[in-house]
Amino acid sequence: MGPLFQVLMRSFLSLVKTKRLAILEPVFCGSFNQTSYSTSPLWTTSYQKTFSYRKMSSSSQDTSYEAAITALNSLQSNAQSIQKMRNERQKNAHLNLPITRMYLERTGMTMDDLDSIKTIHVRTGFYSSPHLVSATERVRLDGLPIHKEKFTEYFWIVYNKVCRGRLSEDRPPYFQFLTILAFYIFWREAVEVAIIEVGIGGEYDCTNIIRNPVVTGITALGLDHTNILGNYISEIAWHKAGIMKRGVTTYIDGDQPEAALKKIEERGKEKGADVSIVPFLDEYGWGRFPMILGLHGQVQQRNASLALALSRHFLSTLLKEPTPAVLLETGVGISTVQPFNIRAEDALGLLLTDWPGRNQLIQQGRINYLLDGAHTEESIKACRSWFNVASKRLVTNSTEKIFKIMVFNTSGDRDPRVLLQPFLNSGLDLVIFCTNIVGGYGTKDQENFTTTEKIQISRCENHLHVWTKMQSNAANVLNSENQESECVSSSLLNFANLPSSDPIPGVIIPSISEALEWISLGSDPNLGPNLPTIPLHPIPQDLETADQIQVLITGSLHLVGGALACIQPDGLPERVVDPGLIARYLGLKNSLGSVPGMM
Repeated sequence: MGPLFQVLMRSFLSLVKTKRLAILEPVFCGSFNQTSYSTSPLWTTSYQKTFSYRKMSSSSQDTSYEAAITALNSLQSNAQSIQKMRNERQKNAHLNLPITRMYLERTGMTMDDLDSIKTIHVRTGFYSSPHLVSATERVRLDGLPIHKEKFTEYFWIVYNKVCRGRLSEDRPPYFQFLTILAFYIFWREAVEVAIIEVGIGGEYDCTNIIRNPVVTGITALGLDHTNILGNYISEIAWHKAGIMKRGVTTYIDGDQPEAALKKIEERGKEKGADVSIVPFLDEYGWGRFPMILGLHGQVQQRNASLALALSRHFLSTLLKEPTPAVLLETGVGISTVQPFNIRAEDALGLLLTDWPGRNQLIQQGRINYLLDGAHTEESIKACRSWFNVASKRLVTNSTEKIFKIMVFNTSGDRDPRVLLQPFLNSGLDLVIFCTNIVGGYGTKDQENFTTTEKIQISRCENHLHVWTKMQSNAANVLNSENQESECVSSSLLNFANLPSSDPIPGVIIPSISEALEWISLGSDPNLGPNLPTIPLHPIPQDLETADQIQVLITGSLHLVGGALACIQPDGLPERVVDPGLIARYLGLKNSLGSVPGMM
């Protein structure tokens, strides 16, 4: 989901200078001119963690960034409250929007102030709400994470107005507060372009207090967050289509189950929204520009097409130009966008798209970390495809001894069989099942009170159990799972992916830092010289003697974020873009110069 926003923002790249637009770039679950990370539409004030407070004078109050993050974390719901929320599911979902409006108005903003910000309100089918290393990643200004100093300043303004001196039941939970904070920042910073990523669902999500978005978008839907949104794709589509507004165009990925398309069409008519399916990426008029994306896979190609339609619509509206034309040709009653010609800014934006924690490679000596926060069936398949390609490219000498490790975990109610199955025949040498607890390298930004260490260790034990069973004979897997009444669908077990050789061993290591230290054997300077002693886990000789260690970290964005905190302790580095590349792309409009990668 997050990568869609990178594509959108890169599409505006040259316009920042030429048209003086203020650009925001959301990181993970929604941060851009108006974002709300309602991790669940059920997170209302009645479910939040109790927090004892005392009134402080302005002279004694700690207003540092660390104190701000501590106060923010106090708004997290605890594990017991989270379970209660899941059990009651949609019981109080309808209260989320009026409560969000109430908290917004406490800051001094009005709904008219919110309407004054031009927004692109985006709903996607992938959950990507957590930040990786720092909470500042959630709010970006001019394409960069907000500075800690500015985040801290705005945080205390909003916190003091909305939370201080109030009982726990009269304070917004974590994601709802961040929504209000982001709205306030964008309002005060007078941004002109706002891209909003919805938390979960859409109809009752905090971000949906936006009344007049310029355009909305829906990516491919999947069976995710079923404990909140429902067990059928039509139920999920109902929630996601809730962001559509009367008279506002919604662009969608047409690669959806028929039930989802029908529900989106139905809700579009109900809400008076114009719905259009975007073309395939190769159907656009690329001209002299190469069709190259910064992110790997078919999923990202479809996201890129949606981003092209959204950005072109927004800019056309802003510049008073015609919006993308549509054709009434589909059999589901939804129009399709007529492919348009790609501009230099579009092609350059797609090429430069990157997203920390997605298709990310970090090299440290003989260790290559490959990080991808994939956590749905569709995204994990894309991750597997990317890993195959990246793994081969890293081998420059056929005589090198390569040792491949996957560090894996899940969160929420995701089925580990769906996420593990693509890796059964992937050439791995070892799988480490790890909690999302960072350990010695973690910061307050990564504290998570919504679960416990006991729950996470139990999850790892289940992952190892599932992994061991899935590596046995396919028929035995089906029979044994059915005997345990786990209702396994044969669609979850791709026989071709079952291992044909010796099973891949799996081990449990309790924290991310311990796992990475154990893997690195002291060869990664960022992990320190002390080798952890993991009982019952002697270091494999092939790992010790390997010329290159490839470490795939996937299954959870929380896991990937914790790993980044360990291997990049100074935070996410600022990306450097070759100005010559930008000049060549933009210069193509007025010259015959060539572009790298052009046929």
